[in-house]
Amino acid sequence: MSKTFRAGATFAVGLMGVLGPLSAARAEPADPVTREIARLEEEYSQSFVSGDTRIAQRLVTDDFVGLEPNGKISDKTAILADVTSEPRPTSLKIAALTVRRLGDTAIALGTEEDTYPGTTTIARRRWLDTWRKTPAGWRLAASAEITVQP
Repeated sequence: MSKTFRAGATFAVGLMGVLGPLSAARAEPADPVTREIARLEEEYSQSFVSGDTRIAQRLVTDDFVGLEPNGKISDKTAILADVTSEPRPTSLKIAALTVRRLGDTAIALGTEEDTYPGTTTIARRRWLDTWRKTPAGWRLAASAEITVQP
């Protein structure tokens, strides 16, 4: 075995040792609030696939305010109607998520890839959600989203 090959193999093993922990940290955030918000974002997104309004009813505050991609302002009633509207997406996948905590508030910036029945086109959206810590847990208080153009 040549010295070059051994050095390359040693470098690769060392690189894996450094990158491995970073990959694991990215897959499972260490901060419990980040983990909780990520779990709630996933649960909320999947309510639009399942059409289960109980999830949105529980997670969205009564004084919720939202901004739709078309500029329309929405409230909790509109969100509950959106959850059951047709056609419902067949898949919603959170592709990226960053969470920043500011006391009893958490800001989640996410990118989502949505598919709908009868199409292979993936709709991409970005959203900025504001979560508020309440006695009942984290609740979605505000949201703004845009459709990402290809």
